[in-house]
Amino acid sequence: MLETQLHLISAVLILLAAIVPIYLTIKLKDNLKKLTAILSIFILMHAVYQVAGFFGLTLLADGVLEPLSVAVLIFFGIVYSGIAKQRNLSIQNMSAVWSPVVILLLMNSITIMLLLGALGIFGWMAARSKNIRSFQFQLSIFIIIWIVGDLVSILHDNAIVGFSTLQNDLGSGIHVVSMVFFSIMFWLRYYYSERSNKKMIEDLQSSDS
Repeated sequence: MLETQLHLISAVLILLAAIVPIYLTIKLKDNLKKLTAILSIFILMHAVYQVAGFFGLTLLADGVLEPLSVAVLIFFGIVYSGIAKQRNLSIQNMSAVWSPVVILLLMNSITIMLLLGALGIFGWMAARSKNIRSFQFQLSIFIIIWIVGDLVSILHDNAIVGFSTLQNDLGSGIHVVSMVFFSIMFWLRYYYSERSNKKMIEDLQSSDS
């Protein structure tokens, strides 16, 4: 029951975050319009995943909708970074820092592997920006929290690490935390961009400079 409620809370939170990029997609006319449109699709798709989880459609939610939403996030990262033709950034490079035991665990979850790919892209951009206030750095934090939540769920579901009754939904709880962070991040960035008349999502060129 608690996990179902957490799905509902996550859906509400991420729909609140979706208001900002949807509004910007309608408002903007330059290249950022395409970026915010892709980002809106990711958010809405993830909201559908949460709703499916709320109604108990676990196979559809975890097996199709969540990995598909991460794939859209990866596409957003590729468009944002402009590294579609660069082959030196791969999931293997990102996962090399994990221990062999953890890698075996990750192979059981396509979502985790896709999230690591997304983290590799946005982590690379965050390293380029050298600014903890950059969009790409903050989005990397969101993805890391998401990964931790999914990893905890995998450990629990495979009985690798036992949790008490109150901690059975710990993974879903951490996922909710990631949604809280995501929603607050978007609204704060929108607020400060309106107040300072700056872009909500920085250009990579300006971040490098």
